[in-house]
Amino acid sequence: MSSLRRQFDISIPSRRLIRERWRARTAVVNPHPLFVFGNQKSGTTALAGLLAEATGRTATLDFAGAWGRRAQALIAGRTPVAGFVRRNAWAFAADIIKEPNLTFAAPQLMAHFPGARAIFMVRDPCANIRSILVRLRLSGDAQEIAPKDWRRIGPNWRMILRGDDIGVSGKDHIEILARRWLKAADMRDGIKARVRLVRYEDFNADKLGVISALAGEFALPVTGDISQSLNRDFQPRAPAEWSPLEFFGRRNLDCIARICAARATEFGYRIG
Repeated sequence: MSSLRRQFDISIPSRRLIRERWRARTAVVNPHPLFVFGNQKSGTTALAGLLAEATGRTATLDFAGAWGRRAQALIAGRTPVAGFVRRNAWAFAADIIKEPNLTFAAPQLMAHFPGARAIFMVRDPCANIRSILVRLRLSGDAQEIAPKDWRRIGPNWRMILRGDDIGVSGKDHIEILARRWLKAADMRDGIKARVRLVRYEDFNADKLGVISALAGEFALPVTGDISQSLNRDFQPRAPAEWSPLEFFGRRNLDCIARICAARATEFGYRIG
């Protein structure tokens, strides 16, 4: 990759971060936000976007201030939550806040915002990991990521594939992504009393019904018709037809099952 191309690749999130920091100077943090937590590619963008559209609320759908090493420092406790919120006041000014990396600091954020409420989305681990790999144009049965693929993947996703941001390790990226799914699921335990669990599969089967139920549960009057937005792709969509064994191969599927199966059954999922 040329130096010019490399500079261009890192300038996009940098410019976005500069805009966010500028907006944060005059933003007022919302003391009672509704967080939407969940692992990457678990449907959080669609749910948060549709809920905001249906209820006329503002929403933050991902922000650069919570990517890469900035997320790593928050999750590891090196960055105090109060300071993180101040620096990202623009993102925390919204009524609904969705950023997957915040999932791994969910207990700290909920403690900082005693008036906050939360939705936690979970997805079948095989489908969740597959969606990440398809998003990054990586095959499911590979045992390692080729150097050419590492070079085209952005810094935030590299940290995710290596487990650097949340402090998990494994012999390969499949094991790391499986441990990421497990750690995301574990985050719910620390906030269970204040969080509404939503399974991606239930949401995907009845988006309008789930959004209407959530709006009522969180006392958010429905003010808009979202019927024309229900099939909008908020994120790149993976092909619909697939089987876990064909996509991952026996070795990688067994790895995911070994790490995730016991916890997955608690959410009604079966790996195999």
